[in-house]
Amino acid sequence: MFIGIDIGSTTAKIVLMDSSKNIIDKIIANVGYSSKQVATNIYREILAKNNLKENNIKNIVSCGYGRESIDFAKKAVSEIICHAKGVHFLINDASTIIDIGGQDSKVIVLNSSGNVVNFVMNDKCAAGTGRFLDVMAKALMCDIEEFGTLALQSKKTCKYKQYMYCVCRI
Repeated sequence: MFIGIDIGSTTAKIVLMDSSKNIIDKIIANVGYSSKQVATNIYREILAKNNLKENNIKNIVSCGYGRESIDFAKKAVSEIICHAKGVHFLINDASTIIDIGGQDSKVIVLNSSGNVVNFVMNDKCAAGTGRFLDVMAKALMCDIEEFGTLALQSKKTCKYKQYMYCVCRI
C-alpha cells in the first residue's frame, strides 16, 4: 500500500493506493492552524478506516504548502510534479492542468509522457484563486458547488483545442 498526502493552504487530501495502482480510499479535510496535525489525523483515519497498520504502508509522499511539516512522509515533492504525475495517471492524454488553489493558481503544461514542460503561477494576488471564487460565489448569491454546473451551461465553446482539466483545491 502507498499513500499520497497533499497539504494545501485550505484543504488536506490523502489517497491510499494498492501495489496495482488502484485507488483504495481518499479523504479530504479542512486545514486548520496546524497542517502537521491535520496530516496526522487523516493518516490515522485512513489507516483505521481500511484496517491497516503503519507497517502495511510501503511509501508515503507529501506535497503542497505543508509538505515539509509531515515528518512521517518518506519524500516531499512539489505539488506541480504531483499534479502532472497524478493527472497523467488518471487521464493520460491530458496536456494542460489548471490548479485553482486557496492562495495561488497554476497552469501546468505536460508533454505526452506526463512530464512538466512549463508552468506559470500567480502568487502575488488572490484574484483567480479558490478564495477569490468563494468571494465571487457569495457576490453572485450561489454556492461554490454550483459553479461547475453553471459553467457547463455555457453556450460558447472554448477556443483552445488542447485538453484542459481543472484540479480545484477549494
